[in-house]
Amino acid sequence: MHGQMGREWPLVAGFSAEQIRNGLVWLMFAVSFVVFVEPAPVDLMFLLVLVAFFTGRFNPAITIMPLIMMLLLYNIGGIGSFFAETPDPKAVMFVITSFYMAFSAMILALYISEDTDRRYAVIRSGLIVGATVAAFFGLADYFHIAGIIKNPAMPGRATGLFKDPNVFSTYLILPAMMIVQGLIAGTLRRPVLCLLSLCLIALALFVSFSRGAWVNFFAAAMIVAGLSFLFPPRHDSRMRVIYFIIGGLFVGFIGFSLVMSIPSTRAMFIERFALLQSYDAGETGRFGNQLRSLPVLMVSPLGFGPLNFHKLFGQDPHNTFINAFASYGWLGGVSYFTLIISTLYAGVRAVWMKTPWQGQAIAVFAPTLTTILQGIQIDTDHWRHFYWLIGLTWGYFALTATDTLRYPQHLQAASAQ
Repeated sequence: MHGQMGREWPLVAGFSAEQIRNGLVWLMFAVSFVVFVEPAPVDLMFLLVLVAFFTGRFNPAITIMPLIMMLLLYNIGGIGSFFAETPDPKAVMFVITSFYMAFSAMILALYISEDTDRRYAVIRSGLIVGATVAAFFGLADYFHIAGIIKNPAMPGRATGLFKDPNVFSTYLILPAMMIVQGLIAGTLRRPVLCLLSLCLIALALFVSFSRGAWVNFFAAAMIVAGLSFLFPPRHDSRMRVIYFIIGGLFVGFIGFSLVMSIPSTRAMFIERFALLQSYDAGETGRFGNQLRSLPVLMVSPLGFGPLNFHKLFGQDPHNTFINAFASYGWLGGVSYFTLIISTLYAGVRAVWMKTPWQGQAIAVFAPTLTTILQGIQIDTDHWRHFYWLIGLTWGYFALTATDTLRYPQHLQAASAQ
């Protein structure tokens, strides 16, 4: 099932290769709160992680190969679409970014499928640090604290050190779910600090005024709580779930009441709470453009070419599934649909199996599912954290599928708990 690749480094300054890799991964996630510049610090750190990964020893699981194949086919479709249409100069970077996102998913899948407990702790710690700092800057941005300059493109909405409030807010959801699951399971080293971080993250997410992120966050939290109740990691976990829901609703109500007492916040909430915005409705609105694009895409095997949907319809597609066919052609579109369906299967399989890492898989799969569904409402194609979710989901699937055969005693021990 596994094939060992690469050679392990010797000790460097007293640190093992694994410690160096884990340190780089932690730092990559810890600096992921800065993405208003390109390349972002997280992208530069990923290059170091990539070098550290391939100069070391790793065991690629055959169960991850479908993920790799689908991502490669998806991007091959994008290259074909790129060369078939008149290329936009920016489209070159689009293609490069697509391959980068795919590689990030592959590497994370391979990374988490070995030494899982330790590596999950590394990822969770780095993400919580990154999300907490991101939330701080988002709130400082929104409330004009410490001279933080507001993003002029998105007045009245928190963006932090991101370009877009929708990306900023959904980036916060995975670390938030890791905290929620950790509080329920009692696996967090500093639960009080993590709880404070969760409150900060939730407030920053709220004042981003991203409707999709609100639904994403609430639905993911309910899925984590529901699955943790169904598959309790410890004997008192079901009561913890009940306490968490009651406490969360109480704190959420108090926080909501306080921020809604601010007139500008209340006005923005009423505006954003509407089901349809002005740019959604009408023949040339978001949904109208999506409908008008479908007949054209059905006779365009190579799609429109990356970034050309906007040129044809005056707006971006705001739908990941339509964008897959528009920017990656039929090959890319079919590959993406296959990727999403198989990722959902992989996530359900990882969550449903009683394993020592089941709680971790729940924390990862819940936002994976909700972000996939959010792709119907907005284009998630180049969201870094979306590819992190896909990669981690497949890593847990590979771990579950492989260790069910290799280490059945793990499952027997987990079932006995």
